[in-house]
Amino acid sequence: MHRTGARIFASPVVSTDDTIYIGSLDRSFSALDAAGQIKWRYTSAKKIYATAAITPDGSIHVGSDDGFLVSLSASGQIRSRLSLGDEIDAGITSTPDGTLYAAANGVYAINANGTIRWHVPTAAHVRSSPTLHPSGLIIVGTSAGNVLAIDSKGNEAWRSNVGGSIDGTSSVDSEGTIFVGTDRGHVVAIDARGQIKWRFETGGDVRATPAISNDGKVIVGSYDRGLYALDAKTGVQQWKFQTAGRIRASSRIDREGRIYVGSQDDFVYALSPDGQLIWRLNLGQDVDSTAAFGSRQTLYVGADDGGVYALR
Repeated sequence: MHRTGARIFASPVVSTDDTIYIGSLDRSFSALDAAGQIKWRYTSAKKIYATAAITPDGSIHVGSDDGFLVSLSASGQIRSRLSLGDEIDAGITSTPDGTLYAAANGVYAINANGTIRWHVPTAAHVRSSPTLHPSGLIIVGTSAGNVLAIDSKGNEAWRSNVGGSIDGTSSVDSEGTIFVGTDRGHVVAIDARGQIKWRFETGGDVRATPAISNDGKVIVGSYDRGLYALDAKTGVQQWKFQTAGRIRASSRIDREGRIYVGSQDDFVYALSPDGQLIWRLNLGQDVDSTAAFGSRQTLYVGADDGGVYALR
């Protein structure tokens, strides 16, 4: 376990050599080896909520509440530092050609050399990370309740209002259906043309990114303390697992369909594909960080005590 000086909200990102990259609200962005030892640390001027991204050239890209998107080498050297003029608290999205997409006071496309390709402004700050759609569109949610689809040149293709503020990130299945949660407690499915297919109501805000299982379920937690499995085609509830705390973290699903998720009841849970408890582990404080898989069946996750934990 590695300890930072404040809460960890970001998800760990694991490279091919098992280096773990993680930001903390103590303003640090750390590179850790598989044993949890510090390899290097970058310090931002403000808190780091955002999850980092790794591009094919090995660069690591992370945003901060100081408004800067920083690109670092695998050894921790600063390669570029780009001001977006607003807090960056949504995770960075990368593509195989090195293009980055970031959210702040709108949506940005950023070239591999660290320059802005285009910017689509929005009326308010965006907390939803951009999602890549199979059609080539970039999908992002806004606090006005709009799901925006933007093409590769920065033009708006369509928008769909889902009736509630979007603070989480959307996900997309193999058929191009988009799934997103809202602060009104809804999980909404939208087709590739922006038409709403179905809506499911939970009892609290849905700020987690819906996870999509291989057997066609949408797995997502709610502030009503429940983790839901919904049929991806119909939105019909398949099962619900109740925790004792709000669920802000997104679920991770392994190759066998097992589900891993943290809760604000201080536990990390492992569930079977049909929603049965396999194990749970108390980390002592809220778990809002979404877990990440490493090699050797290792699960990495951050917690509100500032710790980065490796679980097996």
